[in-house]
Amino acid sequence: MVDNTEKNDSGQIDEMLSRWSSGESEIEERLIELLYPHIHKIAHFQIKSKAAAALQTTEIVSEAFIRLSDQKTVDWKNKKHFLAIAAKVIRRVIVDHYRTEISQRRGGQEQHLTLERMQDFIEDPANVQFDWLELNELLDKLNEIDTDAAQVVEYKVFGGLTIPEMAETMAVSKSTISRNWQFAKSWLLLKLQ
Repeated sequence: MVDNTEKNDSGQIDEMLSRWSSGESEIEERLIELLYPHIHKIAHFQIKSKAAAALQTTEIVSEAFIRLSDQKTVDWKNKKHFLAIAAKVIRRVIVDHYRTEISQRRGGQEQHLTLERMQDFIEDPANVQFDWLELNELLDKLNEIDTDAAQVVEYKVFGGLTIPEMAETMAVSKSTISRNWQFAKSWLLLKLQ
């Protein structure tokens, strides 16, 4: 059950996002203030991961907000839409960070994704070291086959969303999310065999 404070907060954010999309840049500071805890939660989920240990939550959040504020053409529908886009942006921030890092130190220490590592990652993403760039590449390939399944992985891995949160964000049933998650896990594991 969602309390009234959260509903009011979401309603206020939804209205402000709509105004921001319409060009009212003066509300950007207040909007960032309201959304910061939500973006921080998504970014912090990544910092718990051993794979993203080199990044700082504040670094991810700052870069994500810069990139999100540059999204002048997005018609922000509501808070859920904003957070879904934020998960994608955070994915790009992390992947870009690792691309830069790897280009600076060829032959780096990232551990390639293997079937075992992927199975461990699916069970406990916070405690598995792997190559973010490989995961990003796999997600791009999965997206070509099944956009919804790729989105579920992205929300779970990069956004830390639960099945009910994903269902609400994507406006589908929890069983649909579960099916997409099962397909995505199977497909990822198959690609690593």
